[in-house]
Amino acid sequence: MTQKKADPPQFPAVIELPQVDSTNNYALSRIREGLAYHGMSIFAHEQLAGKGQRGKKWVTAPGQSIHLSLALTPKSLKLDHLFALSTLVAVETRAFLADLAPGDWFIKWPNDIYFQDRKAVGMLIENILSGQKWKWAVAGIGINMNQDRFPDELKQAVSLKQVTGKHYDCLELATGLAERIFYRFRALEAGFEHSFPAVLEQYNRFLFKQDQEVTFRHEEGTVFSAVVRAVNGEGKLLLEGAPKPVYDFGELAWLVS
Repeated sequence: MTQKKADPPQFPAVIELPQVDSTNNYALSRIREGLAYHGMSIFAHEQLAGKGQRGKKWVTAPGQSIHLSLALTPKSLKLDHLFALSTLVAVETRAFLADLAPGDWFIKWPNDIYFQDRKAVGMLIENILSGQKWKWAVAGIGINMNQDRFPDELKQAVSLKQVTGKHYDCLELATGLAERIFYRFRALEAGFEHSFPAVLEQYNRFLFKQDQEVTFRHEEGTVFSAVVRAVNGEGKLLLEGAPKPVYDFGELAWLVS
C-alpha cells in the first residue's frame, strides 16, 4: 500500500499586535517559552523599541510602518548558510516594493533597502544556534510606509507613500510579504545548491552603488574610498581599490552623503 505524502506546510495566520516593544523580541520570547512554530509571523501596529543593526533603535507611530518578524526553523540549512537567509529576505523585500512601486530599489549591503539614495527598509536577522545546529531564525523587517515627512536627523529616510503618493494598509501588505518569504524560504531549503546562486545573483543585480566609488570608515577608524563590486556567497563585500579586497559585515560603515 502506497503511503500518501503529507501536504506541505501552509502559511499560518499572522499574529497581530496593537503595540509591542519589538516584534523580534516578541518572537524570540515565544521561542524561549516553547510557543513558537515554523512560519510564525508577528505584526505590530506600533513598535516602541524596535531593534536595528548594531544596536540601533527604530521607533514609529501607529499605522506608519510595517513592523514584521518571521520565525523560521532551518531544517536542512547549515551554519555556513546563515547569509543565505539574509540574502533571501533582502531580495524578496526589494522585489515586493518594486512590485508596488516600480523604480530604483536597491539592496545596501548587508540588508537595507534603498529607493534611489534614501533608506526605506531596515532588517535584522537574529539566530538561535545549538552547537552546530541552526535551530531558529527570526527575520525582522521594518518598512517606512505612510510617513509624509521625517525628522531632520533622518533626512535620508523615505516612505513608500512619498514615492507613490498613496496610503497603504500595513497589515495587509505585511501579511503578503511574510507569506512570500515563507514560501521562498521553503524553496531555498528544498534545493539550496540550485536556488541560492539565483538568489545571490538577484542580490548583486540590485546592489546599492555597484561599480561606483564609495567612501567607507573601517572599524579601526581609517577612512578610504573604493569601488563596490559585489557580495560573495559568504556575505562579504568585494571592493576594488580598498586596503584589502574583501570585508566582513561589521568591519565597515558607509559614509554616504
